[in-house]
Amino acid sequence: MLKRIITGTILVAVLLPFLIFPKIELGFEIIFLLGSLVATWELLRLYSHDEKFNIGEKIVAYLSSAMAYLAVLALNITDKTSSLLPMRPITGVALFLLAAVFVLSLLVFSPKCNARHISKILFIVFYSGFGCGAIATLRVMGTKYIVYLFSITVLTDVFAYVYGMLFGRHKMAPNISPKKSWEGAIAGSIVAVVTSTLFAYNYGMLFKGEQFTIFDGLGNFSTFSEPLKIFLISGVTLVGSICGQLGDLVASKLKRTYEIKDYSNIFPGHGGFLDRFDSATFTAMILASLFIFITCL
Repeated sequence: MLKRIITGTILVAVLLPFLIFPKIELGFEIIFLLGSLVATWELLRLYSHDEKFNIGEKIVAYLSSAMAYLAVLALNITDKTSSLLPMRPITGVALFLLAAVFVLSLLVFSPKCNARHISKILFIVFYSGFGCGAIATLRVMGTKYIVYLFSITVLTDVFAYVYGMLFGRHKMAPNISPKKSWEGAIAGSIVAVVTSTLFAYNYGMLFKGEQFTIFDGLGNFSTFSEPLKIFLISGVTLVGSICGQLGDLVASKLKRTYEIKDYSNIFPGHGGFLDRFDSATFTAMILASLFIFITCL
Protein backbone atom coordinates (compact mmCIF):
# COMPACT_ATOMS: atom_id res chain seq x y z
CA MET A 1 0.00 0.00 0.00
CA LEU A 2 2.81 2.42 0.88
CA LYS A 3 4.50 1.75 -2.46
CA ARG A 4 1.19 2.42 -4.24
CA ILE A 5 0.69 5.72 -2.43
CA ILE A 6 4.26 6.88 -3.13
CA THR A 7 4.01 6.02 -6.82
CA GLY A 8 0.61 7.70 -7.11
CA THR A 9 1.95 10.84 -5.45
CA ILE A 10 4.89 10.97 -7.84
CA LEU A 11 2.57 10.52 -10.86
CA VAL A 12 0.35 13.37 -9.72
CA ALA A 13 3.39 15.59 -9.04
CA VAL A 14 4.75 14.92 -12.54
CA LEU A 15 1.48 15.42 -14.44
CA LEU A 16 -0.04 18.28 -12.43
CA PRO A 17 2.19 21.10 -13.81
CA PHE A 18 1.35 20.04 -17.37
CA LEU A 19 -2.33 20.26 -16.50
CA ILE A 20 -2.16 23.64 -14.80
CA PHE A 21 0.22 25.66 -16.95
CA PRO A 22 -0.94 26.11 -20.57
CA LYS A 23 2.50 27.07 -21.91
CA ILE A 24 3.93 23.63 -21.21
CA GLU A 25 1.12 21.59 -22.75
CA LEU A 26 3.71 20.34 -25.27
CA GLY A 27 5.26 18.35 -22.43
CA PHE A 28 1.90 16.65 -21.79
CA GLU A 29 1.63 15.70 -25.46
CA ILE A 30 5.14 14.25 -25.44
CA ILE A 31 4.49 12.31 -22.22
CA PHE A 32 1.46 10.61 -23.71
CA LEU A 33 3.21 10.00 -27.01
CA LEU A 34 5.78 8.09 -24.96
CA GLY A 35 2.85 6.53 -23.09
CA SER A 36 1.44 5.17 -26.36
CA LEU A 37 4.82 3.58 -27.10
CA VAL A 38 5.00 2.08 -23.60
CA ALA A 39 1.45 0.74 -24.04
CA THR A 40 2.53 -0.77 -27.37
CA TRP A 41 5.46 -2.47 -25.64
CA GLU A 42 3.16 -3.81 -22.92
CA LEU A 43 0.75 -5.28 -25.45
CA LEU A 44 3.52 -6.79 -27.55
CA ARG A 45 4.87 -8.29 -24.34
CA LEU A 46 1.40 -9.62 -23.52
CA TYR A 47 0.91 -11.21 -26.93
CA SER A 48 4.39 -12.74 -26.84
CA HIS A 49 2.91 -15.48 -24.66
CA ASP A 50 1.53 -17.14 -27.80
CA GLU A 51 2.96 -15.14 -30.72
CA LYS A 52 6.52 -14.28 -31.64
CA PHE A 53 6.85 -10.92 -33.37
CA ASN A 54 10.01 -10.27 -35.34
CA ILE A 55 11.89 -6.99 -35.17
CA GLY A 56 10.23 -5.64 -38.31
CA GLU A 57 6.75 -6.27 -36.95
CA LYS A 58 7.65 -4.59 -33.67
CA ILE A 59 9.03 -1.53 -35.45
CA VAL A 60 5.86 -1.23 -37.53
CA ALA A 61 3.74 -1.59 -34.37
CA TYR A 62 5.62 1.22 -32.61
CA LEU A 63 5.63 3.46 -35.68
CA SER A 64 1.95 2.89 -36.46
CA SER A 65 0.93 3.49 -32.83
CA ALA A 66 2.80 6.79 -32.86
CA MET A 67 1.12 7.74 -36.16
CA ALA A 68 -2.31 6.81 -34.78
CA TYR A 69 -1.56 8.96 -31.73
CA LEU A 70 -0.64 11.91 -33.95
CA ALA A 71 -3.68 11.29 -36.17
CA VAL A 72 -6.03 11.82 -33.23
CA LEU A 73 -3.96 14.73 -31.94
CA ALA A 74 -4.44 16.50 -35.29
CA LEU A 75 -8.16 16.85 -34.53
CA ASN A 76 -9.07 20.48 -33.91
CA ILE A 77 -12.33 20.15 -32.02
CA THR A 78 -11.99 23.73 -30.75
CA ASP A 79 -9.98 26.59 -32.22
CA LYS A 80 -6.84 25.31 -30.47
CA THR A 81 -4.17 23.27 -32.23
CA SER A 82 -1.58 20.85 -30.95
CA SER A 83 1.87 22.22 -30.11
CA LEU A 84 3.36 18.91 -31.24
CA LEU A 85 1.43 18.73 -34.52
CA PRO A 86 0.09 22.18 -35.48
CA MET A 87 -1.55 21.04 -38.72
CA ARG A 88 -5.01 20.87 -40.28
CA PRO A 89 -7.32 18.06 -39.10
CA ILE A 90 -7.13 16.39 -42.53
CA THR A 91 -3.52 15.56 -41.64
CA GLY A 92 -4.86 13.04 -39.15
CA VAL A 93 -6.67 11.14 -41.91
CA ALA A 94 -3.42 10.90 -43.90
CA LEU A 95 -1.50 9.62 -40.87
CA PHE A 96 -4.13 6.99 -40.11
CA LEU A 97 -4.16 5.75 -43.71
CA LEU A 98 -0.37 5.54 -43.74
CA ALA A 99 -0.39 3.56 -40.50
CA ALA A 100 -2.90 1.12 -42.02
CA VAL A 101 -0.73 0.68 -45.11
CA PHE A 102 2.37 0.01 -42.98
CA VAL A 103 0.62 -2.67 -40.92
CA LEU A 104 -1.06 -4.45 -43.83
CA SER A 105 2.17 -4.43 -45.84
CA LEU A 106 3.69 -6.76 -43.26
CA LEU A 107 1.83 -9.61 -44.95
CA VAL A 108 4.16 -9.13 -47.93
CA PHE A 109 7.40 -7.91 -46.40
CA SER A 110 7.45 -10.11 -43.29
CA PRO A 111 7.48 -13.76 -44.49
CA LYS A 112 6.25 -15.25 -41.20
CA CYS A 113 3.56 -12.63 -40.65
CA ASN A 114 0.02 -13.98 -40.76
CA ALA A 115 -3.52 -12.77 -40.16
CA ARG A 116 -3.22 -13.30 -36.38
CA HIS A 117 -0.17 -11.03 -36.25
CA ILE A 118 -1.92 -8.36 -38.31
CA SER A 119 -5.07 -8.42 -36.17
CA LYS A 120 -3.08 -8.11 -32.97
CA ILE A 121 -0.92 -5.29 -34.29
CA LEU A 122 -4.03 -3.43 -35.46
CA PHE A 123 -5.56 -3.89 -32.01
CA ILE A 124 -2.38 -2.49 -30.45
CA VAL A 125 -2.49 0.53 -32.76
CA PHE A 126 -6.15 1.22 -31.94
CA TYR A 127 -5.79 0.69 -28.21
CA SER A 128 -2.53 2.48 -27.50
CA GLY A 129 -2.39 5.07 -30.28
CA PHE A 130 -6.00 6.20 -30.34
CA GLY A 131 -6.44 5.97 -26.56
CA CYS A 132 -3.40 8.08 -25.67
CA GLY A 133 -4.09 10.42 -28.58
CA ALA A 134 -7.59 11.10 -27.26
CA ILE A 135 -6.24 11.98 -23.80
CA ALA A 136 -3.71 14.39 -25.33
CA THR A 137 -6.41 15.89 -27.57
CA LEU A 138 -8.53 16.79 -24.55
CA ARG A 139 -5.50 18.52 -23.02
CA VAL A 140 -4.98 20.51 -26.22
CA MET A 141 -8.61 21.62 -26.04
CA GLY A 142 -7.95 23.02 -22.57
CA THR A 143 -7.13 22.14 -18.98
CA LYS A 144 -10.83 22.04 -18.08
CA TYR A 145 -11.46 19.15 -20.47
CA ILE A 146 -8.68 16.96 -19.11
CA VAL A 147 -9.77 17.71 -15.53
CA TYR A 148 -13.30 16.74 -16.56
CA LEU A 149 -11.96 13.46 -17.98
CA PHE A 150 -10.02 12.51 -14.86
CA SER A 151 -12.83 13.60 -12.55
CA ILE A 152 -15.13 11.12 -14.30
CA THR A 153 -12.69 8.21 -14.29
CA VAL A 154 -11.29 8.73 -10.78
CA LEU A 155 -14.66 9.30 -9.11
CA THR A 156 -16.20 6.33 -10.90
CA ASP A 157 -13.30 4.07 -10.00
CA VAL A 158 -12.98 5.11 -6.35
CA PHE A 159 -16.67 5.04 -5.46
CA ALA A 160 -17.35 1.87 -7.44
CA TYR A 161 -14.60 0.18 -5.43
CA VAL A 162 -15.65 1.54 -2.02
CA TYR A 163 -19.39 1.02 -2.44
CA GLY A 164 -18.86 -2.36 -4.07
CA MET A 165 -16.68 -3.55 -1.19
CA LEU A 166 -19.27 -2.42 1.37
CA PHE A 167 -22.56 -3.25 -0.31
CA GLY A 168 -21.81 -5.21 -3.48
CA ARG A 169 -23.93 -8.34 -3.81
CA HIS A 170 -24.43 -8.92 -7.53
CA LYS A 171 -21.31 -9.66 -9.56
CA MET A 172 -21.07 -7.66 -12.76
CA ALA A 173 -18.51 -9.74 -14.68
CA PRO A 174 -17.37 -12.62 -12.44
CA ASN A 175 -15.38 -14.31 -15.20
CA ILE A 176 -13.41 -11.13 -15.92
CA SER A 177 -13.18 -9.21 -12.65
CA PRO A 178 -14.73 -11.09 -9.72
CA LYS A 179 -14.61 -8.15 -7.30
CA LYS A 180 -16.70 -5.78 -9.44
CA SER A 181 -20.39 -5.55 -8.60
CA TRP A 182 -23.40 -3.88 -10.19
CA GLU A 183 -24.02 -1.97 -6.97
CA GLY A 184 -20.50 -0.53 -7.07
CA ALA A 185 -20.70 0.28 -10.79
CA ILE A 186 -24.00 2.13 -10.39
CA ALA A 187 -22.83 4.02 -7.30
CA GLY A 188 -19.60 5.05 -9.03
CA SER A 189 -21.47 6.33 -12.05
CA ILE A 190 -24.00 8.25 -9.94
CA VAL A 191 -21.26 10.05 -7.98
CA ALA A 192 -19.29 10.77 -11.15
CA VAL A 193 -22.33 12.07 -13.04
CA VAL A 194 -23.47 14.38 -10.25
CA THR A 195 -20.02 15.74 -9.37
CA SER A 196 -18.54 16.03 -12.86
CA THR A 197 -21.73 17.48 -14.32
CA LEU A 198 -21.77 20.16 -11.62
CA PHE A 199 -18.11 20.91 -12.39
CA ALA A 200 -18.72 21.10 -16.14
CA TYR A 201 -21.91 23.17 -15.88
CA ASN A 202 -20.64 25.63 -13.24
CA TYR A 203 -17.06 25.89 -14.49
CA GLY A 204 -17.35 29.61 -15.25
CA MET A 205 -18.79 30.45 -11.83
CA LEU A 206 -16.14 28.37 -10.10
CA PHE A 207 -13.12 29.90 -11.85
CA LYS A 208 -14.14 33.02 -13.79
CA GLY A 209 -16.97 34.53 -11.77
CA GLU A 210 -19.51 34.24 -14.60
CA GLN A 211 -21.85 31.49 -15.69
CA PHE A 212 -20.68 29.30 -18.57
CA THR A 213 -19.99 25.62 -19.04
CA ILE A 214 -16.88 23.85 -20.28
CA PHE A 215 -18.96 22.75 -23.28
CA ASP A 216 -19.62 26.36 -24.36
CA GLY A 217 -16.51 26.26 -26.54
CA LEU A 218 -17.99 23.47 -28.66
CA GLY A 219 -19.81 24.74 -31.74
CA ASN A 220 -23.11 26.44 -30.89
CA PHE A 221 -23.45 24.86 -27.45
CA SER A 222 -23.56 28.25 -25.71
CA THR A 223 -26.81 29.08 -27.56
CA PHE A 224 -28.65 26.01 -26.25
CA SER A 225 -31.28 26.36 -23.52
CA GLU A 226 -30.15 25.69 -19.96
CA PRO A 227 -32.21 22.49 -19.54
CA LEU A 228 -30.75 21.13 -22.80
CA LYS A 229 -27.23 22.01 -21.62
CA ILE A 230 -27.72 20.13 -18.35
CA PHE A 231 -29.23 17.16 -20.19
CA LEU A 232 -26.36 16.94 -22.68
CA ILE A 233 -23.62 17.39 -20.06
CA SER A 234 -25.10 14.79 -17.72
CA GLY A 235 -25.63 12.42 -20.65
CA VAL A 236 -22.05 12.78 -21.86
CA THR A 237 -20.79 12.31 -18.30
CA LEU A 238 -22.85 9.14 -17.83
CA VAL A 239 -21.60 7.67 -21.11
CA GLY A 240 -18.04 8.58 -20.12
CA SER A 241 -18.41 6.88 -16.74
CA ILE A 242 -19.83 3.72 -18.30
CA CYS A 243 -17.08 3.62 -20.93
CA GLY A 244 -14.44 4.06 -18.24
CA GLN A 245 -15.72 0.93 -16.50
CA LEU A 246 -15.88 -0.84 -19.85
CA GLY A 247 -12.24 0.09 -20.47
CA ASP A 248 -11.30 -1.36 -17.10
CA LEU A 249 -13.05 -4.62 -17.97
CA VAL A 250 -11.40 -4.81 -21.38
CA ALA A 251 -7.97 -4.47 -19.78
CA SER A 252 -8.89 -7.07 -17.16
CA LYS A 253 -10.17 -9.50 -19.80
CA LEU A 254 -6.87 -9.29 -21.69
CA LYS A 255 -4.87 -9.92 -18.53
CA ARG A 256 -7.09 -12.81 -17.48
CA THR A 257 -6.83 -14.34 -20.95
CA TYR A 258 -3.04 -14.40 -20.70
CA GLU A 259 -3.03 -15.10 -16.95
CA ILE A 260 -0.99 -12.09 -15.84
CA LYS A 261 -1.59 -9.72 -12.93
CA ASP A 262 -0.21 -6.52 -14.45
CA TYR A 263 0.85 -5.39 -17.91
CA SER A 264 4.26 -4.40 -16.55
CA ASN A 265 5.81 -2.93 -13.41
CA ILE A 266 6.86 0.52 -14.57
CA PHE A 267 4.64 2.07 -11.85
CA PRO A 268 5.47 0.14 -8.65
CA GLY A 269 2.31 -0.74 -6.79
CA HIS A 270 0.13 0.23 -9.76
CA GLY A 271 1.44 -2.03 -12.53
CA GLY A 272 1.96 -0.79 -16.06
CA PHE A 273 0.83 2.17 -18.12
CA LEU A 274 -2.31 0.36 -19.27
CA ASP A 275 -3.09 -0.72 -15.71
CA ARG A 276 -3.12 2.92 -14.66
CA PHE A 277 -4.79 4.51 -17.70
CA ASP A 278 -7.12 1.76 -18.94
CA SER A 279 -10.27 3.67 -17.93
CA ALA A 280 -8.94 7.05 -19.05
CA THR A 281 -8.13 5.86 -22.59
CA PHE A 282 -11.65 4.52 -23.19
CA THR A 283 -13.34 7.52 -21.62
CA ALA A 284 -11.12 9.95 -23.55
CA MET A 285 -12.00 8.28 -26.85
CA ILE A 286 -15.73 8.49 -26.20
CA LEU A 287 -15.52 12.08 -24.92
CA ALA A 288 -13.54 13.23 -27.96
CA SER A 289 -16.11 11.52 -30.20
CA LEU A 290 -19.09 13.05 -28.40
CA PHE A 291 -17.47 16.49 -28.43
CA ILE A 292 -17.13 16.23 -32.21
CA PHE A 293 -20.85 15.36 -32.50
CA ILE A 294 -21.82 18.26 -30.21
CA THR A 295 -19.66 20.64 -32.25
CA CYS A 296 -21.57 19.59 -35.37
CA LEU A 297 -25.02 20.25 -33.82
